[in-house]
Amino acid sequence: MASTRLARRRGFQCLHKYVVPEWTDSANSSAFGACFTPHGHGHNYELEIYLEGPMDPVSGMVMNLADVDAILKAAVEPLDGKHVNLEVPELTGTVPTTERLAHYLAGRLAPEFTPGKNGEVRLLKIRLYEYEDLWVDLWI
Repeated sequence: MASTRLARRRGFQCLHKYVVPEWTDSANSSAFGACFTPHGHGHNYELEIYLEGPMDPVSGMVMNLADVDAILKAAVEPLDGKHVNLEVPELTGTVPTTERLAHYLAGRLAPEFTPGKNGEVRLLKIRLYEYEDLWVDLWI
């Protein structure tokens, strides 16, 4: 049977601050503009994952959406409602750009789609939206 692609989206909120501690305030402000603020700022992110696998001939599904949703929830949970610079150890000391957050999430999602873990379903891509007109794509 032909391979089928499935996409699913989940939203979450978090705060971040763009700052390189070794730089002056002027250099940080010049490099990061409005993203360099004293206390940080927040976003309503949207994470999409793109999966591929065979459609089960009985259920008609590539993967049960309840299982997909549980994986998405676990992936975003460490970020949701957090100030990532202060509360997410893997991001402390970094500039938590949308690109970096996408890589962090990909690292949490990829192990869930190793061969055999969820049948033949593969994680093809993740897309992380910071705004409607700003997103990052990572092909896995």
